[in-house]
Amino acid sequence: MFKRDRVSMTIVVVLTALVIYFLTKELRGKGHQLSIALENLDWRWLAVGLLTMIISIVLEAAATRSLLSKKDRRATSTLALLRVPLLNLLGTGVTPFATGGQPAQLYGLARSGVETGRAMSVILMKFLVYQVVVVIFFIVGYASAEQFIYQQVNTTFATFIPFAIAIHAVVIIGIILVMFWPSLTLRLVDIVAVMVKKMMRRERFERLIANVKLKIDNFHTESRRVISSWQSLLGAIFFTSLQLVTFYMIPYFVIRAFGYPDVNPWLIVTMNIMIVMVISLFPIPGGVGGAELSFQLLFSPFVKNPATLILVILLWRFITYYFGIFAGIIAYIIPAHHDRRSDND
Repeated sequence: MFKRDRVSMTIVVVLTALVIYFLTKELRGKGHQLSIALENLDWRWLAVGLLTMIISIVLEAAATRSLLSKKDRRATSTLALLRVPLLNLLGTGVTPFATGGQPAQLYGLARSGVETGRAMSVILMKFLVYQVVVVIFFIVGYASAEQFIYQQVNTTFATFIPFAIAIHAVVIIGIILVMFWPSLTLRLVDIVAVMVKKMMRRERFERLIANVKLKIDNFHTESRRVISSWQSLLGAIFFTSLQLVTFYMIPYFVIRAFGYPDVNPWLIVTMNIMIVMVISLFPIPGGVGGAELSFQLLFSPFVKNPATLILVILLWRFITYYFGIFAGIIAYIIPAHHDRRSDND
């Protein structure tokens, strides 16, 4: 693990400790409310929530597989593909603005035997599909629940929504430019090369630039293949949509675990869509602190018992965030089948 990753992990641990401290501090003097919440707790609903998170991970792996070429599908095992979303959860969870997700996935695919240029194209296309589907879900959810948001939810939260949309739009445009404008990518390489040239020997520098440009060529070739394969794109859109629906449903199961049978599943999904969009604004690894505050603002109309709401927040974050980090660390430590085979060759 790189030094910057250790710093990010330290930040996550410190912020998590602070969040738990302030949430548990709010439980003081609420012993009666807490006992009522625990009496109504049904662990079976929590198990369904955790299972839903696991299904979401599997669906993300399926979305990755759908974008691979037939050759890479045959060469990549199911376990290696499952490592990719787990490393994505680890990378996004410990880096500001979730910037470590794509490098972590690239690392996972490359270790499973996919050439780096092709892997980069697949990961970026998958990210593009994800961003587009997230925005579409947001538009649909916001249009159907706009009145509820402004009447029942703290209006402060609504002010962040336009900024979140703007960030996602910029990201989508940036990915499209990089993937389908080869001259722009090569120009960026030339700009960076000028800065790097003075730091390396001439022979090593020329080999590095030639290797980078070869991988960029493979990257754009793979990008054209993916965009021309409607079957691959439709598969990625289908699995990504299912992945997001299952992920968005997790708060519903956690709330049901505390004895709220009458909550509206669609409203719960819509509120979670809002949270996912707004978390992207927080330059904090995993949006720690911002996610919990957003959840408290959006879900207080559904969970009237303050002690229950705090328990819901803690369990929701454990399932959707900390579980992914722990699983990602295990996936990072355990080598893929391709790695072990390579080591023995």
